[in-house]
Amino acid sequence: RIVFHEKLGTVADKVDRVAKLARWLVEEGIVKSSPERGGGPPASSAGGGGGAQQATASLAETPLHRPSDGPPPRAGEDLASLAERAARLCKADLVTGMVGEFPELQGLMGGYYAAAQGEDPAVAAAIRDHYKPVGQGDAVPTDPVTVAVSLADKLDTLITFFAADMKPSGSKDPFALRRATLAVIALITKNGLRLPLARSLVLPIETLIHSGSDEQPYYVFDRNVASDTRYTWIDEALIGAAKEGVSFTPAFDANPFAPSRQFKTLLLPSAFVADLLDFFADRLKVQQREAGVRHDLIDAVFALGGEDDLVRLLARVHALQAFIGTADGANLLAGYKRAANILKKEGFALASAPAQAGALGSGDRASDPTLRPSPEHSQATQNALSYTPEPAETALATALDSAEPAAAAAIEAEDFERAMAALASLRAPIDQFFESVIVNDPDAAKRAARLALLDRVRAAVHSVADFSKIEG
Repeated sequence: RIVFHEKLGTVADKVDRVAKLARWLVEEGIVKSSPERGGGPPASSAGGGGGAQQATASLAETPLHRPSDGPPPRAGEDLASLAERAARLCKADLVTGMVGEFPELQGLMGGYYAAAQGEDPAVAAAIRDHYKPVGQGDAVPTDPVTVAVSLADKLDTLITFFAADMKPSGSKDPFALRRATLAVIALITKNGLRLPLARSLVLPIETLIHSGSDEQPYYVFDRNVASDTRYTWIDEALIGAAKEGVSFTPAFDANPFAPSRQFKTLLLPSAFVADLLDFFADRLKVQQREAGVRHDLIDAVFALGGEDDLVRLLARVHALQAFIGTADGANLLAGYKRAANILKKEGFALASAPAQAGALGSGDRASDPTLRPSPEHSQATQNALSYTPEPAETALATALDSAEPAAAAAIEAEDFERAMAALASLRAPIDQFFESVIVNDPDAAKRAARLALLDRVRAAVHSVADFSKIEG
């Protein structure tokens, strides 16, 4: 009976969503068990904290219970069940007199109550720590059950408020969504979670179905609408048909959030997921700038688009920063810019410019035209040269023949340092090419072939980052 938000239902509704999402995170293998329980990153104490929680740090570090009988849970179903159980109990202490009198004890008291009730140690610890991290400098949970519940709680908050078009505006952030986003980023990066954000934002929305009742109707994802993301509230009698994908025509209502037994459609913003991904990208940029990462390097990686795995994205950013700081990196950047300027002046463009839809925009890198040679390059390389190339031309083509597959293999293996090293091998051949070869030769065949060669350089570099975004 406690309202979480008038547009988002009760606390019970939120708990149900969080429980399902926490289980999904485990069953999908995103959150895995600790090594002593079957795999995943090592767990460490989640004690300590900031703000009001610092006053209870010593209590939070104290075990809540004696070890439970029996063997510890293993990865898979056991861990998923523990995560769901912790999620279903994580807000129960909000109705207690203790938390009502001292709100800063929320979570901590829940952990004690769960321990006293005989819950699994991991469940009690997850209830205690699932609000963390609550601010800069706060401890980031690493216990798998706690991570699953904490991440699910924060993702649900972000998904539902953005879905209801209540995102932050300017300096106004009444629901602390910026803080929740930074917490999600911290949980992902600290624990090395391979969480594809686009999928993790869309799939739970499709699968988190309200349990229907007279007071609360079902809602389901309407796959029949392509132009907008929609949810459809339907009568319980039709829930089976809707789950099976049977087409139906819902009626619109002025207040789609109002509970009713009638057909009602909740129309979400068409760019709902894209907006949320962009929001994550903005928060990540702020966080990385504060950590000392150059903003232009962040933009250079983000401009590739199609990357929503934060662990992989940040590994690429950090490898790029290290590379650009070397002589090879600085000289390759200079050579790239010279090549790009010539190609731009000659109108020799890539199939399309690097994606600008946002750092975390959805998409398939394998199908991204910015990562493939342009049509001119493809045509020029398919045809045999009609002239004898200059030695520097041959040297650059040979270097590219070696660097392109090496960089591609390194990127596939997510070894971005090795990818940068492969590109570094192009430095000397590019310098020699510009010193001894006339690109805009009067001979049209020579000019086309040499422009195509420079396009290969540009495409090879763009496989790692959009160097046009890098200053210097």
